[in-house]
This record gives sequence, structure tokens and C-alpha cells, in this order.
Amino acid sequence: MGDIDYDSSSVVVLSHSLGSTNSFEPRGQISVRSLKSGSLNIQQDSSFELKDIKAAVDANEFYHLEALVKHNGMERTFLTSTKACLIYESQLSDIITISVDLLGNIYGVSIATSHNRCAGLELDFEPNFNTTVLISYMEHGPVPDVAMYVQKIEQEKVAKERGETKDNRSFIAKYWMYILPLVLVFMMSGASNTEQARS
Repeated sequence: MGDIDYDSSSVVVLSHSLGSTNSFEPRGQISVRSLKSGSLNIQQDSSFELKDIKAAVDANEFYHLEALVKHNGMERTFLTSTKACLIYESQLSDIITISVDLLGNIYGVSIATSHNRCAGLELDFEPNFNTTVLISYMEHGPVPDVAMYVQKIEQEKVAKERGETKDNRSFIAKYWMYILPLVLVFMMSGASNTEQARS
């Protein structure tokens, strides 16, 4: 888990719809008591009939979930979708992931199921959601080890002063800045000699 700088409670109000309709129906809400500890409570009731879900599956439509996040006096809405057949074949067992940044702000809500492809199954079950809620914490990126780098530079400097360092570069790599002008001068003088010989 990442280190969250600030912690507070949040409420995620869930609404959902099937297919291309824009009318979302209430699904329930997730009450997050603490983002640091992951303590939460979910209340939900499914408002879809099984026949409606089957009709959406037959039409190869999507299941849409809208999450209204109320956090720190602010409201943000996130929309996430998955294939209706995945929801149906998982028998309404879904996974809702709440993504949290290092400051303790919710920056995303997404839905997934344990199935990742539709098998065309015909099922009969009670249409009640069985939801797992996960909280995903943003991780700190790699931090450069400045102290180790400074120590290494100091050691190289001391070794150079004592004359302990060996330069393993080739002759050309060491003295290229002296060799290059000489090569250019020879090339230019060779070209002018050729021109004079022609004339």
C-alpha cells in the first residue's frame, strides 16, 4: 500500500444502465470510512430483471456503471463499462476498483469481472450483485539515491588527487582532440596539392 498523506471518509454513489440507453438507475453506494485502512461498507440492490440482462447479452451490448464520488466536499463522476455478457456469465459477481493518489484523492473508479471473455453460456440465477471492492493505491516512483552518488563522486575525486585512478581508454580516445585537427590539416593540404598538380 502506498503512503497516503491525508485520509478522510468518502461516499461512492453507484448507478447503472444496460445497452445504449442513457437512463441510469440507482444501484447502491460504497461508504469508505478510511482510504488508508481500506475500511468500507457496500449497500446495493439490483434493479435489473434477469430477462433484461439476457436481452442485453443477446444484443451484444455493454453494462455501464456510473460512480459519483463525494470526497472532501467535492463531487466527481466516473463512468466505466464492461460487456453485458461478462456481467451475466459471472452471475453478477463484479470487482469495483477505487484508485487513490498519494494525497488521498480518488482519481478513478473501474469495473471488471472474473471472466475476461464471453463463452455464450445460458445461465439461470438470482440477479443479485456480489461485489468485491478493491482500493488501488498509487505507488511512489523510484527516488534517486543522491547521497550514494555524491559519495561516489567524492571517492573518485580523492582517488584522482592521489593518482590512484587508471585511465583505461585507448590512445585515440584519450587524445582525439589533438589528433583530429592534424588529420583535417593533412586532408586539406592534400586536396590543395592535388588541385595544384592538375593545373
